[in-house]
Amino acid sequence: MKKRIHNQTSLFGPDYAYLVVLSPPDDIKADIALIKKELNAIADITEKNVHSIAHITLTDRRTDDEALPEIIKELTSGSKPFPIKVQGWDYFDHKNSVTVYLKINNPEPIIELMISVKSKARTPHISLAKKIPYKTFEVLKPYLEKLEYTAEWTCKEVTVLKKLMSKKELGFKDRVSIPLQ
Repeated sequence: MKKRIHNQTSLFGPDYAYLVVLSPPDDIKADIALIKKELNAIADITEKNVHSIAHITLTDRRTDDEALPEIIKELTSGSKPFPIKVQGWDYFDHKNSVTVYLKINNPEPIIELMISVKSKARTPHISLAKKIPYKTFEVLKPYLEKLEYTAEWTCKEVTVLKKLMSKKELGFKDRVSIPLQ
């Protein structure tokens, strides 16, 4: 199947990228932003990682279906608010790079949401530095080994972010919040 060119006129409508996330409260986002700045001061984790806002990804989709937020709302309709506890860190080894992340201590309700939105992901986490070289990871390890960050909050909503792929440089501009009841 041919790959769609995102800035080409389509018979089916504009191409959108959606990111379905759980978003921590602002104070926790600020704490995590500070950790990322500290990591970047030790070794370059890239500007993209430094400026990425803390979140837990449930799924991401690329589609021309503008009804995706409504579909996500239907798929999560039976979900209730639940506590999230962040504690400790770990990493994914991608064989040619590493992603460093904060661990979720009680992942079960998040995994249930991942399943309900048809995600293949099953390891809820908050990324600190995605796809960094091994060399950078080794430089960061002493800092990470001393990192004792913990945070807790009650997740009360799922957020669907949307960006138009023909203007992807503008980032995710549209946001739909779906309350958990």
